[in-house]
Amino acid sequence: MKRIFLHRAVAAVVAIAVLGLLLDLAGCQAVGPNYQAPPSDTLPPRYLEVDGAESLAAGWQALSQDAELQALMRRALADNPDLDMALARLAQARAVQAMQDASTAPAVNLGVQDGSDRVSRNGELFANIPPSPNLKSQFVNAQVGFDASWEIDLFGYQRRLREGAQARSEAVGEQAHDVRLSLQAEVVRNALEWRVWQQRLQLAQVQLAQLDEQLRITQAAVHAGEWSRQELLRSQNQRDSFAAGMPALELGARQSLAALAMLTLQPLQSLQADLHETRLPAVPAPPAAGLPAELLRRRPDIRASERDLAAASADVGVAVAAQYPRLSLSGDAGWNAIQSHALFDDRSEFWSLGPKLSLPLFNSGRLGAQVQSNEAALQLAKARYRKTLAGALADVEVALTRMSRDEAHRQQVQQLQAQQADALRLTRAQFAAGEVARVSLIDAERGLNTAQDQSLQAQGQSLSAWLALYKALGGAP
Repeated sequence: MKRIFLHRAVAAVVAIAVLGLLLDLAGCQAVGPNYQAPPSDTLPPRYLEVDGAESLAAGWQALSQDAELQALMRRALADNPDLDMALARLAQARAVQAMQDASTAPAVNLGVQDGSDRVSRNGELFANIPPSPNLKSQFVNAQVGFDASWEIDLFGYQRRLREGAQARSEAVGEQAHDVRLSLQAEVVRNALEWRVWQQRLQLAQVQLAQLDEQLRITQAAVHAGEWSRQELLRSQNQRDSFAAGMPALELGARQSLAALAMLTLQPLQSLQADLHETRLPAVPAPPAAGLPAELLRRRPDIRASERDLAAASADVGVAVAAQYPRLSLSGDAGWNAIQSHALFDDRSEFWSLGPKLSLPLFNSGRLGAQVQSNEAALQLAKARYRKTLAGALADVEVALTRMSRDEAHRQQVQQLQAQQADALRLTRAQFAAGEVARVSLIDAERGLNTAQDQSLQAQGQSLSAWLALYKALGGAP
């Protein structure tokens, strides 16, 4: 008999699950608005024409492929507080989503109880019972049983909750991706800036040596009476002014190194000891002038805002569904006895099985007000999405303009450097032929060094502009 009863109890729980599933599948469509993603025609037409995703990915790969940059990015991604916080929020959001997904499945609980109870002889339980010295008021209560319940999602209350939890989890995931993207781009930018400063410092030391040599030549000429004292003062001032500007270069390099140390959480000294590469990569070509909607929609902030919009739409459905009836199935079965040895007797068996229907009848307009509140939140999410999209378009336009301007400037400086190189070759030939003095050769060498310094600065600006455009377009796919 015990085995038969146990089989019946298990069959009751299975019946609840099967019946709930059938009712859920045959249930009404979820009430409230069905979410639809914003159309792509909200973007300007020129952003729907040409696909620049491949060139953006190729540019990032070419820019960040050397070993030092890869190692720096790995360090930053392995231990960064901002990224750790973003990943913790993502884990929390996914756990909330998992809890919400689990709430739509049947819940089965097992309970075991073995305790002593004492009932008051002066209480209502004994009010109509004649007093008797043999009346028992203390018992040993033993019980073994389990219960099962399942809410049948007739009008989509649980489905809308699940949709909202999933959308919020995806939004937090996009925010984490945004942090990761920004972290990688900032590491590369600061590392390349440090390389620019290092190369400029090397050029500055060469120029300072040239100015020292020029000063010695001037001093000798003045001592020989060939030049005036004014030429010596001019040469001395030129040398001292240049030397006074070198600490600014050292400070710039130190600031870039400090920013890199903060991003990677590495001590300045050990980080500097690990940096050996000073070469700058070539500036990648910018993406095509026409940018497709996919590039902008790949931006993490746009994707996160769109997921927030989906969650707000699901919240409206939750509020609407709360106004409709809710049906649940529940059942419990087990054994209960006041004597432990009789716990599993046939007469100790108990069970119950049945549906439960609840319908909100009067709530002083609270549920209707909740619908209005969630609808207002949906409108707010739509406005926030439009603002995010407008800000993204502005970012891309500014980044494209900056990239175009900096590239034009870099090409002009490269032409100037080529002209200075030609001038130096000519001056060297003239010096070898005895047509010009050593001072003229030094001036030509300094002219080329100055052009090289300007070229380094222009290349650093173009690389920084490309990275800004890379971030504005949401990174490589």
